Amino acid sequence: MSETFYYASGRKLAERGALALDAKQARSLSDMQLKQLGIAMDTALTGPAQSGGAVQMSMLETMLPGVVRVSTAVRLIDEIAGVRRVGRWEDERIGLRVATPVAKAELYGDVSNIPLASYGTALEYRHVVRFEQGFQVGKLEDARQSLEGYNAAEEKRSSVIESLGMAKNRLGFFGFNSGSNLTYGLLNDPSLPAYQTATAAWPGATWAVIIGDLQRMISALETQSAGRFQDNMRVTLVLPLGYRAVLNKVNPVSATGETVRSWLDAQLPNIRYIFAPEFVGANASANVAYMFIESMSDGDDAGGATISQLVPEEYRVLGSENRIKGYIEDATNAVAGILIERPWAFTRMTGI
Repeated sequence: MSETFYYASGRKLAERGALALDAKQARSLSDMQLKQLGIAMDTALTGPAQSGGAVQMSMLETMLPGVVRVSTAVRLIDEIAGVRRVGRWEDERIGLRVATPVAKAELYGDVSNIPLASYGTALEYRHVVRFEQGFQVGKLEDARQSLEGYNAAEEKRSSVIESLGMAKNRLGFFGFNSGSNLTYGLLNDPSLPAYQTATAAWPGATWAVIIGDLQRMISALETQSAGRFQDNMRVTLVLPLGYRAVLNKVNPVSATGETVRSWLDAQLPNIRYIFAPEFVGANASANVAYMFIESMSDGDDAGGATISQLVPEEYRVLGSENRIKGYIEDATNAVAGILIERPWAFTRMTGI
């Protein structure tokens, strides 16, 4: 296995231009320095090059160090909803207590009955789903792969981690239906408000049309929160993958080149943008957008989060076994999907 002597990106090479060495410079460089530049100097040739004998191809190749792993689609549910580590791997479900105040003040009177306050209770549950993924490495396989520079067990273990992460991500968006369970995702949690309908599809719409739809989403957050929503709160806007260009649309009557993004940044200074492939065609083949307040301090003792991704166990090795002819390992995780804790902090739009 060789080392990388020198690396420069394509951008850096384009900036520097072609390498040019005159005879004096070439003589001042050592063979090793020239080799690092990808130049081999051979002073042994004094006559015409002769035809060489047969050489095995494996002796004439150099392998780059390390292993490049093929990447999969970006998993964004953690970035959108965060992770709440709660519960145990063996749990059947995770619950949240909800209290609703019930009270009405009355006019005071010395002999009137005292109006008594109370509260209503509710329990919101999400069922736990467990996934499993393992791998096996044979003795011959491991020996041959090591000759190629691979660690078979580590590569397969990375695949296990990737597979379990993909299962968690998909459940976080779409939920999991096994009949009577209550495991929902970001796109189908029953607590979410109904979709608003966009005026027109945003990629082909004008700046004014897009801003009008965004104003409706912001107004919905203000009215649904009963005035608790403030411009300086942390807000997340989730758009379909490929909609970055929509945010760069320019106001045609602006002298300063105002874009959709700059308008939003001015309205909501703490807004962040996420582009999710799962939002493409998410509602009956229509693209959707979510805007939500990330947290709200309204007097509860549950932490103030508006959304939680419930993850009792991210990764657990169930066991491993050294066999006569190889090695086997099995791992699992436990996830309970999405819980929308404050539905009024969300607004959704379809047909964008």
